[in-house]
Amino acid sequence: MSLYCLESRRVMSGSAQFLCRAAGGARSLSFSAWAPQLSSRPSRSHARRLAQSSEVCSAKLRPSVMTARLRLVCLLLSGVLAWHRCGVSLRVDLSPSGPLFKLGERQQLACSVDDCPVTPVISWTPLDDRPLNARVRTRDNLSLLTFEPVDMEHEGPLLCKVTCGEQHKQAKTHIRLYAFPSDPEIRGHDPVRAGEESTLTCQLRDLYPAERLTLDWLRGGQVVRSVPGEAGATSVQSAYTFTPQRAESGENLTCRATLDLHDLPPPERTRQTVTRLHVTSCFPTVAPVVTVLSDPGTVSSGSVLILSCSASGNPAPVLMWTFRPEDGGPLEVKGHSETLVLAAQAGEFRCEARNHEGKDSKAVRVRINASPSNTSMFVSPGRELMEGQRVTFTCRSHGAPPPVLVLSREGVELWRSDSTPWLTFSLSVRPDDAGQYRCDASNPLGTQRVTQNVTVAAPPRNTTVVVAPSAAVSAGQNVTVSCQSAGFPPPDVVLERAADGTQRRSADGVFRLLNVTVRDSGLYRVNASNPLGHQVRVFRLTVTEPGARTLPALAAILVPVAAALVLDHLRRSKKKGSYRLTSSTPAPEQHPFSA
Repeated sequence: MSLYCLESRRVMSGSAQFLCRAAGGARSLSFSAWAPQLSSRPSRSHARRLAQSSEVCSAKLRPSVMTARLRLVCLLLSGVLAWHRCGVSLRVDLSPSGPLFKLGERQQLACSVDDCPVTPVISWTPLDDRPLNARVRTRDNLSLLTFEPVDMEHEGPLLCKVTCGEQHKQAKTHIRLYAFPSDPEIRGHDPVRAGEESTLTCQLRDLYPAERLTLDWLRGGQVVRSVPGEAGATSVQSAYTFTPQRAESGENLTCRATLDLHDLPPPERTRQTVTRLHVTSCFPTVAPVVTVLSDPGTVSSGSVLILSCSASGNPAPVLMWTFRPEDGGPLEVKGHSETLVLAAQAGEFRCEARNHEGKDSKAVRVRINASPSNTSMFVSPGRELMEGQRVTFTCRSHGAPPPVLVLSREGVELWRSDSTPWLTFSLSVRPDDAGQYRCDASNPLGTQRVTQNVTVAAPPRNTTVVVAPSAAVSAGQNVTVSCQSAGFPPPDVVLERAADGTQRRSADGVFRLLNVTVRDSGLYRVNASNPLGHQVRVFRLTVTEPGARTLPALAAILVPVAAALVLDHLRRSKKKGSYRLTSSTPAPEQHPFSA
């Protein structure tokens, strides 16, 4: 292989690019080199290019193929790179510098590299033959070591090793651990007897390192006993022996634990527990007995309720008031004094007395006088009923004393229930059961009522027809036909002349025939109908000229014939159904049945 070309060209101020090519047979090799001005300190990017160019020069070209000029370029690059390395020092930093980690938590340790012109190689090494047991994540010049969670095996010295080209450097730290999970626990602080020696113990569990912990007993702000922890222990315990006096009852006694570790935040260095001394006399202890509990009985709504409770026992019992609402809600704690003052509430109040010998309780029920409220009436299956359907009315109301409930229809009493919270009444409805139903709830403090309108659907019945002044009139008179029919929905009424089928409708069931003539004589039908059925009534209208008289014989013949015609018409009506036309106000009459 021989060098066949070497050239250089100026690229930027103070820098030159060298291009070297060597070829031998079918193989060729090329590389570029950067040479900054030696009068200035090279930047990091220049340093990387110098290192890469130097390595290419030394690794890819054998000495046999280097010309004097090429060797000069490589020497120049090596010198510049050596000068750069002398001027820039590789730095390795650990953060945090003095790690103090809490056992069981997730923590991280970072190793960062500065002033390395190439991508460094970073590794972590625990000393003392300990396993690493942590997750490593490295990117560029930063490596993160994650402990998840922190365990006892993570304590001790740890190295971060860095290789930057030909440079090697490492940073060392020492991981410290601690555990301070809970407040100290005091035992033996149940009531102590005056004049007798008593011992209280204070213990702290699951801590680390125990040798850095101190347990102090304090009375009146002064330390009366102090116990240090021992290395290798996981708990520290201290006993405090004293002889209490009756006057010391109610005094506070404190057990304080202090973990003396550098870099541990002050709020986490100290934990303490405070207990109150309860000093009893030398008399025998007695379980509590509730001796007095006031009973207010019934009170007015919105008034103030005052309850009092007294109990005996040795040591003196502690009282607690509880309350359970009348509607069965959750139990509530109302107070701890002998007298309870609060807004009146209906329910059970209980006074409980307790000491270390036992407990006792008594309860009283409070009722509140109130006028009827929340009165309601339910109609099942509904307010729109069919004839013969069974319906149930239910009335409810709240009040104290319990209200009297009365169910009535159109002012007529149907059922009464005394001093019960509800009333129930059932019946099978008929058309005359439709109307307004009312539920009245009353007690000495007031009355409350609710109403419901009930309808009963039924076909027309009890249909009557009245012809005035008479069914036999003289020509020129006016005739009024009035029809009444019971049913729901209200029946439509149609008047029809049988001779020619001419029909008239009336909204109120009243038809007026004006200036009747002889030709208006004949049979008439009145049809009352609704969606549930119909009912027909027939009458004959006789119109005569003034002065004319009807022969008795003719009347005797016509009456049976008319009766036969009516019966025939009724049979046909049953087969064909009734006439049902929409109701409308009749037009002004000029002739009884004129078009």
